[in-house]
Amino acid sequence: MREEPADFWRPFTSFFRQDPHRTDDPALAAILRRLRPDDTVLDVGGGAGRFALPLALRCRSVTVVEPSPSMVEALKEGMREAGIDNIAIVQSTWEEAQVAPHEVVLCSHVLYGVERVDVFVGKLVEHAVRSLLVLMFMDAPISVFSRAWRLVRRERRIELPGLRLLLPVLWEMGLYPDLEMVQWGPPRPFPDRQTALDELRRRLYLLPDSPEDARLLRLLPRLLEETPEGPRLRDVPPRWEGLLVWPPERAAPGA
Repeated sequence: MREEPADFWRPFTSFFRQDPHRTDDPALAAILRRLRPDDTVLDVGGGAGRFALPLALRCRSVTVVEPSPSMVEALKEGMREAGIDNIAIVQSTWEEAQVAPHEVVLCSHVLYGVERVDVFVGKLVEHAVRSLLVLMFMDAPISVFSRAWRLVRRERRIELPGLRLLLPVLWEMGLYPDLEMVQWGPPRPFPDRQTALDELRRRLYLLPDSPEDARLLRLLPRLLEETPEGPRLRDVPPRWEGLLVWPPERAAPGA
């Protein structure tokens, strides 16, 4: 198994860059419905700004807590390209970050690999003045590579926990958030076949010229399908994201 780079996310930052002016993102729309123009937003694990950038265009300010240097670089580049100057960046893990409470706290696709999820979530709650929003897939995002892992490495992949396992933890903590489900489409296509191959090698942790790598090359027609936009993983059904909202939203009297 090859050695991990110092910044794990550096090879993947391009996959997290999205247009801050997009209007076709159901999860973004669900978040924006709960945002006010004068809100301050704390985006924990904000990465390259998938949500921080469009939220900054619609609220007073955003603070992003993000430990990855490459993600921070991509976020700053996105800010420059979009002319956004109301995002503050704290390069730190959430556990070590020292930030003030904000009206809204957002944590998107971060909790899958967190060991002390109760401590992590407890700190999120403490920093949310009005609302905490947690976005997660029912199953961890890396699960889209599980079929390839099984076929290439000839073993079952141990999956990271997703939303379905987070909910009982929250209930034990006395948190009973509202849940809105939004559908996520099929995996985004890769720009080209070589990029897809490189990504599969990274995600499957393959050594060059190994038997597993040779097997991957033989299996590529079974793992990838061609689309007009480029190759993408085959046989991956559309997935669902769950947006947890705490405290629960209450209907107005008489509604």
